[in-house]
Amino acid sequence: MIIEIILMISFGFWNLIILILVALVLNNNWRLDEEKAAWKNSLFLKSSVIQRLIKFFSQPIVNLFVQGCVVLVVTRFICYTGWLIDFLNQPNAPLWDFHWYYVASKLAHQHLSPFNVEIFNQNFCTITTVCGSVPPFVYPPNIIPLIWFLGYFSMNTAFKISIVMHILAIGLALWGANILLESKSLALRTICTISAALIYGVVRDLQVGNIAIFIAILTLWMFIFARKNQDIPAGICLGIALCKPTLAALFILYFLLKRRFSLVFVSVVTVTTLAFLGLALTGNSLAQFVSDSSRGFSLWQNDPAVSPYISISRLDLMVVGPRLVPNNPFFAKLLSNLIVMILLGLTGWYWYLQQSFTNWSKKIYLVEMVLVSCLSIGINYSQETSSVMLIPAVVFLLNDFLYQIRYCKFSRIRMSVWFIGVCCIAVQTAVIHGWLIHSLANRWNVKAGELPYIMKVTIFALPSYAVLGITLSILLLAISSLRQKQVMKFEPFY
Repeated sequence: MIIEIILMISFGFWNLIILILVALVLNNNWRLDEEKAAWKNSLFLKSSVIQRLIKFFSQPIVNLFVQGCVVLVVTRFICYTGWLIDFLNQPNAPLWDFHWYYVASKLAHQHLSPFNVEIFNQNFCTITTVCGSVPPFVYPPNIIPLIWFLGYFSMNTAFKISIVMHILAIGLALWGANILLESKSLALRTICTISAALIYGVVRDLQVGNIAIFIAILTLWMFIFARKNQDIPAGICLGIALCKPTLAALFILYFLLKRRFSLVFVSVVTVTTLAFLGLALTGNSLAQFVSDSSRGFSLWQNDPAVSPYISISRLDLMVVGPRLVPNNPFFAKLLSNLIVMILLGLTGWYWYLQQSFTNWSKKIYLVEMVLVSCLSIGINYSQETSSVMLIPAVVFLLNDFLYQIRYCKFSRIRMSVWFIGVCCIAVQTAVIHGWLIHSLANRWNVKAGELPYIMKVTIFALPSYAVLGITLSILLLAISSLRQKQVMKFEPFY
């Protein structure tokens, strides 16, 4: 009892220290800098609605409350991340996604194929001491060279290396987000960093040892390189990211439509080289891999964590139909496909308008990357870790808000659409997606399909609805911005 009290006091003391440090750092970085001068004559900020909001938030008690909430949220995030790192650093780390990569790497070192269901399950039981119904390894062979190094270490050492790599990846993701932000203001960069870090997939990926964060930074830096016309490094990033094709494959189609053929060529060469190297390391032929992976994929689809009728961790739109009409598979699939087709049609329409406005330029735009990222997690199978792909969406919403302040009048309709997008992003944070959904799910046996119908189509479908809402709001904002720019191109803006 005394030891527990001492630990509580110790944690409280360090929590207080972190709280003070966070408050000091945020205070020193909460400066608009040159944005104040840029906003001085803003018609947006002179709107009566915005003026009332500014007056409300300028009240000392409201201002103090908002600052306190921000400090507490950031402190909580840092403390939770620190606790999580320490927890994952224990000798008996939880059985999560990392173990699939580790077992696959160990098998490759023995020149055995992890794509063979029997071989993978048997060795998974031997290496991790966890036996039973284990989902098969369903990644493509190009991932093997990327995880090859794990097999040189014991599981605990490899796990620690994975933690360090995830922390570095989070840092690169936040750095990339700040590069894409169209403001040098310390306050706005702080907001961008905090908002991106609070995306649930950022910490969840660290928690389960998945590789989604690495795909997110590869596609993020692929965009940064492509925007600078550095097609070789951009193509290499995309080629490596294709080790998880559900999140990256759509970018190939995008760059083909943009006629960036050299970038696509480099990415294809990269992924092909990795794939054949992976087959060689696992002692596999292409025909044998196709046979094994087809069998493994069919078994993987029956896993409760994957089933669109049962899983609560999926956030793609393909689960919407099965949840709304669970007793009619035909109409369930038809409804999901209809939603996806509408999104693809609207995105294609926007792309046509954008290209027409820019004279079919090869230039890469942030909104296009954001839409491809949203579609990648919306139309393909994606779990909660995949929400890290929404980091560019956070940057886009901030950039769009800055654009409105600098150049446009206040529009209730447009700002309502923007606010819906922000609310949908909020659903993908740990507060709602992590805390609310997972705490409620503990009340039922999810794997047995015991969730009430009303919960399936409301609370537990919020992440999927949020992906749909984010994509639609960004599309509407992007289309309206095109029209604004066309007006500004031919008429002086006062």
